[in-house]
Amino acid sequence: MTGAAGAARPSASPRRTLFLASLGFFLITLDILIVNVALTRIGDELGGGPTGQQWVIDGYTLMFAALLLSAGALSDRVGAKRTLGAGIALFLLASVACALAPTVGALIAARVVQGVAAAAMLPASMALIREAFPDARERARALGVWAVGGAVATAVGPLLGGLLTTLDWRLVFVIDLPVCVGMLVLLRTVAPSATASVPFDRAGQALSLIALAALMYGLIEGGAAGFAEPLVVTALAVAVVGVTAFLVVQSRSRHPMMPP
Repeated sequence: MTGAAGAARPSASPRRTLFLASLGFFLITLDILIVNVALTRIGDELGGGPTGQQWVIDGYTLMFAALLLSAGALSDRVGAKRTLGAGIALFLLASVACALAPTVGALIAARVVQGVAAAAMLPASMALIREAFPDARERARALGVWAVGGAVATAVGPLLGGLLTTLDWRLVFVIDLPVCVGMLVLLRTVAPSATASVPFDRAGQALSLIALAALMYGLIEGGAAGFAEPLVVTALAVAVVGVTAFLVVQSRSRHPMMPP
């Protein structure tokens, strides 16, 4: 009886892990798309104009893209399960802040935090799949299922966002809360992850964040105020310098964030 129970656990745990990881990818993708439909209502209530609405979207995607590679290294250093748990908890708190945001500035700040959380969640969810499916063929199939989570979010995100926005735009963030809580409960059933001493490219991370932030600021503000504005020109110049410095650091670093 004991042997049979012990044999049953490994077959169930990978499925739970795969469902958890797929749910994480679903949530990350959903929050990129579901907000688009609510932008008009957000602008009507909080103001901010087209520029503020653009930052509601890009504040999330900026941090998500800029921190993704470093979050993978963090996942290796502290363990995928712990990183995913921290990312879910942070995403939950940020979603509450988004739903309660009194101003467009507060909403943008909360969206930035959501992006940080999403960056932590994505590589950690993939690492959990790698740990749960050591066989290469099973892992490939599991990653295919994981990718379906993002595809489903792409399909239902605009529809769900439109439906919730007809009631209250804040519901597009409230919908995250039960998903995050369910993921935290499910995470408790996942086995602890191994850790590894992985070098962290601090200079590369800082330069990539500066370059991407400056580039995004220059493009968004340039579209609104004009690309001849001194602040816009300065931001774009900082982006060029940042990208150049990033490439130089990556070519000379012993442990580059993005190997040449």
